[in-house]
Amino acid sequence: MNTSTDSPNTTSCSDLRNPSVTKVVLPFLYLVVCIGGLLLNTLAAWIFCQIPNRSSFLIYLKNIVIADLMMVATLPFKILSDSRLGPWQLQAFVCRYSGVIFYNSLYLSIIFLGLIGFDRYLKIVQPRKCLTVQKVTFARVVSAGCWVFMSGFVLPNIILTNKVPTEKNAARCLQLKNGLGVTWHHFIVWKCKVIFWITFVLLIGCYSAILKKIYWSDRKFQKDSSNVKKKANRNTFSIMAVFIICFVPYQCIRIPYDNSRSNKRDCTTYNALHYAKEATQLLCAFNVCLDPIIYFLLCKSFTKLLFKKMHIERSLSTELSEVRIKRLSPNNISN
Repeated sequence: MNTSTDSPNTTSCSDLRNPSVTKVVLPFLYLVVCIGGLLLNTLAAWIFCQIPNRSSFLIYLKNIVIADLMMVATLPFKILSDSRLGPWQLQAFVCRYSGVIFYNSLYLSIIFLGLIGFDRYLKIVQPRKCLTVQKVTFARVVSAGCWVFMSGFVLPNIILTNKVPTEKNAARCLQLKNGLGVTWHHFIVWKCKVIFWITFVLLIGCYSAILKKIYWSDRKFQKDSSNVKKKANRNTFSIMAVFIICFVPYQCIRIPYDNSRSNKRDCTTYNALHYAKEATQLLCAFNVCLDPIIYFLLCKSFTKLLFKKMHIERSLSTELSEVRIKRLSPNNISN
């Protein structure tokens, strides 16, 4: 599942890359993402631990927090490995263990975002139907199944990366795999592509239906309450925004990047695509900093408890009371 290293036929191309980009700029940006993701997701985990599992929506959100924390845990190894601040053995560790966990966590986040989008579709477009798929028990079973399904591909990837690393090939993950390991690697790459595009199409379908529902609801009910509902429902599209910003660029650049590896294009083209792939992969990691926005916008229990823990609930209620008093004052009424 770790696809971030050169194949054997592109070894010479990697020597032509700008070391200040690969060893300084990218590790520094990953460090920023790591610190931000650790703080935000630790806070989110602390808040969610105090919220009971009342809905399938909460179950999926909590699973995303776990996946994001796992991804954050792999970033220090990548930072030290890419910047060459650690021993060369650390590069082999990234290839065999932490890199695999990084991608596994990444695609688990994608799956759970898709499940949340489907859950929002059922609750907004089909609110009167009490479906089994909306029950907490069903969500727990589905979540456990997702972890088992995705994690089942991790162990073979680790086991089949069994060649003895050296200082020269420690960073070249494919060279550390045996023949079956290389075949399994390509299978995992295709599996992840299928997971992403199925989820993406699912989200487009769900949010198209949600948008249609909001549009016709506002056409039917031209009231202030309808506008409030419209704004609340629009927050749901934060999932789509995060998905497009973080994951779509990487999946799009993977297509020409993979072709450049198999077709052995010139090093200039390959390295340009490599830089683009690394930059979009950074966007994928940046997802751990954007997911908390979804929790804040979509989960009322999370937002309410967060405000309470930050001791700003009273100030907000006071401010709202002052606004209401001003609106009801004689001067405003007369105007």
